[in-house]
Amino acid sequence: MEQITDTEHVGVKRTAIKIGGMHCAGCVNSIQNFVSELNGVKKCEVNLASEKAVIEFDPKSVDLVAIEKAVEEAGYKVVYEKLTLKVSGITDSSDADNLERRLKEIEGVKYASVNYGNSQVLVEYNQALLSLSDIRQFINKSGYQILSEDLSASAEQIEAKKLKKLFAIGVAFTIPIMLLGYPEYMPFIPLAGTTLAAYIMFVCASVVQFVTGSRFYVGAYRIAKMRSANMDTLVVIGTTAAYMFSVANTFPEPAWHNIYYDAAAVVVTFIILGKYLENKTKGKASSAIKKMLELQPKTARIKKDGQEVEVPIEQIKVDDLIIVRPGEKIPVDSIVVEGHSAVDESMITGESMPVEKKIGDIVIGSTVNKEGALLVKAVKVGSDTVLSQIVKLVEDAMGRKPPMQRLVDKIAGYFAFVVIAVAVGTFLAWYFLSPVGPHLLATALIPAVAILVVACPCALGLATPTAIMVGMGKSAQNGVLFKSGEALETLGKIQVAVFDKTGTLTEGKPQVTDIIPLESDYSSKNKILEIGATAENNSEHPLAKSIVQKAKEVGVKIDETSDFIAVPGKGVTAEYQGVHITVGSMGLMKDEGIEVKVVEGIITDLQNQGKTAIVVAADKKILGIIALLDTPKPSAKEAVKLLKENHIEVIMLTGDNERTAATIAKELEVDRVIANVLPHEKVNVIKKLQEEGKKVAMVGDGINDAAALTQSDAGIAIGSGTDIAIEAGKVVLIRNDLRDVVTTIKISKKTISKIRQNLFYAFVYNAALIPVAGLGLLYPALAGLAMAASSVSVTSSSLLLKRWNPHKK
Repeated sequence: MEQITDTEHVGVKRTAIKIGGMHCAGCVNSIQNFVSELNGVKKCEVNLASEKAVIEFDPKSVDLVAIEKAVEEAGYKVVYEKLTLKVSGITDSSDADNLERRLKEIEGVKYASVNYGNSQVLVEYNQALLSLSDIRQFINKSGYQILSEDLSASAEQIEAKKLKKLFAIGVAFTIPIMLLGYPEYMPFIPLAGTTLAAYIMFVCASVVQFVTGSRFYVGAYRIAKMRSANMDTLVVIGTTAAYMFSVANTFPEPAWHNIYYDAAAVVVTFIILGKYLENKTKGKASSAIKKMLELQPKTARIKKDGQEVEVPIEQIKVDDLIIVRPGEKIPVDSIVVEGHSAVDESMITGESMPVEKKIGDIVIGSTVNKEGALLVKAVKVGSDTVLSQIVKLVEDAMGRKPPMQRLVDKIAGYFAFVVIAVAVGTFLAWYFLSPVGPHLLATALIPAVAILVVACPCALGLATPTAIMVGMGKSAQNGVLFKSGEALETLGKIQVAVFDKTGTLTEGKPQVTDIIPLESDYSSKNKILEIGATAENNSEHPLAKSIVQKAKEVGVKIDETSDFIAVPGKGVTAEYQGVHITVGSMGLMKDEGIEVKVVEGIITDLQNQGKTAIVVAADKKILGIIALLDTPKPSAKEAVKLLKENHIEVIMLTGDNERTAATIAKELEVDRVIANVLPHEKVNVIKKLQEEGKKVAMVGDGINDAAALTQSDAGIAIGSGTDIAIEAGKVVLIRNDLRDVVTTIKISKKTISKIRQNLFYAFVYNAALIPVAGLGLLYPALAGLAMAASSVSVTSSSLLLKRWNPHKK
């Protein structure tokens, strides 16, 4: 069972919880402030759209139980999903107790009960930490078989049902108010204009106010306890004022010109409708991730003792042999051991063309086998699969706010108080500046109520997170993973893209092209290759691996060495058969005091051909040269061209020599090359560019790039690279296609543009309609409709991102 752990601070744990009962940015700020005050909590970020809180805390000072208690003390609830399973294999009550105890030990499980009598397992779990698949897998691994499962309705579904019911009650009791509330326009309605009609309106309005609108009172009380205000506060003050004023004018005899039950009832009903539609659209905003999880097949056929056995996907173990027929989904990440086919990987990488697969190739779980039958061996299962990692990464990223959202949440936190002040000022202005008359109080009250109702902190609170959710879902579908909202925001501002050469701009698989012996005692090419490969055998550098691979291909013997030392960015030294061997660059030879003038001309010629020259020396005497050529990736030239078209400066950063780097750069049309840079110096290059006031993206794939990726404003790691580089990068490209660097920038710019559009709409809406309401030109019922529409329209605006395609010319 995987949990979200922090990789940046030692001793700090990062977790997530789902929170129910939040309505607007005011709720977000209240929870963040309340939880952040707990001793041991380092950081708390709450996302209104996904209704999750991501918390960083010191487990020695505070635990998850205390954090959840603080959320509940703030007046909100931590939401847990319920799952009931029918299982077979529980032998007795002690076996049931053992399974129950082990389930409770899982991070994310709040409650577990195992009943031996009816073989039923009940689990309450935190869906932000644990997936349904994780629980199934745990039970299967424990030796039990799931016969059936019943997943209770999700928190979103329960909330939607509740809102739908409240809206129905609101409509049912608001209709009589509307019919009886205008006797001067509808005198034909039975009882119109009578005292009984006013009393019926009072009863109906009371039901709407305190049954349909009960959630607003609960929310307002909750936020008031924390000395703050939010949307609930505005709705409660506005509608209660209209309702109480109407009650005062209903008894004992109705004063019809001062009864405004419709203002309060219609507002409450419309806002409940808005909340219901908002709930639905928020669900659609996060559906991209849910859809990815649904792509996983439920069962698989494994080959066992020569027989085909169909098993649930959770029962697949590493090294199981799985049969995948044409048209079927590959169940888990595997390696092809038999067969040849083409696999559609579009749902993971965004690549539309099927990818050819042969023996020894890796296939990704949930991708579709198109042509031939395959026999594959499972290499990653459960939460280790690429799909699970992608979903975890995206969900985690959605919980991390971009700076823009933090600023908006801060503004929204003060918004309710400003609106209340404006409403009070409007009431006083109307009361003291209007001509004295019998309806003076109503004349002053109605514009103030309209202001309270029309102001919408919800639209402000939803503008950023809904766009981020859709943008990240869209990026995941296109083979790009942003690890935080901050990365998504930063990438669109990039001015310089710095590329590592080997393995990033080039294939990273250099081929040995020349072996040049220079000593009569070592005139054999194979002898030079033997010494070079023996020295390089323990090195992880791509050039070293290529030399060793060449030696194996031609059948050259590779012996053991002693005193092996790798010199970062230069080469290696070792002791072999009593001889001190040095294999590496000209720089390493000079450092070792080896005379290099004799080979300078040969090396210059090789470098002018774009080749990398590796010098082989023994006991400070040069024996020969091994030349290698690394070809550029097919996508590199187009990626460079597209970046330049987007006015982004492209720099090649490499530890290779200037001539070789310049040859590759000329081929790719890269204008600026920084060569002969050792791994630890790459960080300084990035810092220098940043000191010039430029926003820098670093694109790399190797361990040597990790520090530079972290230093850059937006580190982009190639997914096919090392795990360290992927960990260091703020953005991960799943495909080994450099054009996706352009895709990441496009997605970033489009998402940030959508956020700005949403915020502009939300601010303009409030800026325009608050004065209109204050001037008495907006009746409260219409203000309620406008408020409901604003939240829904902002969320719907974000959903339009789903239709956008970053690859469309």
